[in-house]
Amino acid sequence: MGSTFRGRAALGAALAALVFAAGCGDDDDSSSTPASSGDTTTQAASPDTAGGDAAAEVAKYTKLTGVEFPQPDEPFDPGTGKVAVISCGNAGINCLQGAKDVQAAAKAMGWTPSPIFDGEFTPAKQAGFVQQAVQEKYDAIVLVSIDAQSIKAAVDAAAAADIPISCVMCVNPAFAGTVTDVTSGGISEGKAIGAWMAANAEGGKAKIVAYDDKSFPIVAARRKNMTEELARLCPDCEVENADFPTSDLQKAGAPTFTGMLASNPAGQLDFVAGPYDPASIPFAKAAQQQGRDDFKLTGYDASPDFVKLIADGSGVAAATTAAPFPYASWGAMDQVARIKAGKQPWESTELPVALVTKDNAAQVTDGFFAPADFDYEAMFKEQWGR
Repeated sequence: MGSTFRGRAALGAALAALVFAAGCGDDDDSSSTPASSGDTTTQAASPDTAGGDAAAEVAKYTKLTGVEFPQPDEPFDPGTGKVAVISCGNAGINCLQGAKDVQAAAKAMGWTPSPIFDGEFTPAKQAGFVQQAVQEKYDAIVLVSIDAQSIKAAVDAAAAADIPISCVMCVNPAFAGTVTDVTSGGISEGKAIGAWMAANAEGGKAKIVAYDDKSFPIVAARRKNMTEELARLCPDCEVENADFPTSDLQKAGAPTFTGMLASNPAGQLDFVAGPYDPASIPFAKAAQQQGRDDFKLTGYDASPDFVKLIADGSGVAAATTAAPFPYASWGAMDQVARIKAGKQPWESTELPVALVTKDNAAQVTDGFFAPADFDYEAMFKEQWGR
């Protein structure tokens, strides 16, 4: 038992910056195709205009202020209540911090939050806490990056007990009306990385290897949106899909990635889209050890260690995205209290993200996107009359 837990905790720590990993939705079954293939649904731009469009998109996504967030527009009285706060796993910094932010929002609202229930990256554990919340008659449940499908029976039991549920940084389309997601949905970050690649593709052409991790379908959503954006902005860019096994995170030397490099000698590769920063960090180190600096590497989730590599600028690490995790936590608390009060939830499935490059990496140091000019806490408190 002890060794199993230590192994699980180690994997949780490796996934610490993977903000969406446990909150998953439908998988992507796309095959390896050029970005401009018929598999995409977006209209490809002409080569003459694509570069300019891409630069404009990059400028939009790298903004750290002046960004519009979807937000509620109907004030309400949240009353009081008890909310169960269930973390995907406290070994993950985003899971733990997201849960703490939910607690802070609950207290600001006048509700009583539970202690943070540590799901330990284990569906059985997470489901047990949901069942506990039902038995102890909590008024609401907030999941932090937990895949509702993996705990479906427990979620169904909570729904049957009329307990509203929200999920921080999750993608659960199959649970519409039961679980209210407050998330980017994998949309903005995929488009941001796609636009950055298009803007940096020399001559409007590039070969890109893009990884999926089938343990986390949100990664497929990101890759899908990245590929569609490339089809629109860089129709001559070629995307080769590849799979990354989660188990590689516990292996030395990034074996799947180094095998891919062996198949793509220097000069044959322009970009590699990592599935998330905890994988892109060992990718970057492996590339350095092999003396490979002929391509650029991207990630997702603004892991501080990967952001440092981007800021340094001496290796292949070049771009990632940062998500508005604190805002999502406050929004998730608002949603469950709003539903409990008989109000309609607001649209919260396409939160904006920030594209992190060498130009702005020094301003994104904690892994989260929290614009300095948007006091979301004050906004929510005003909505609640607090």
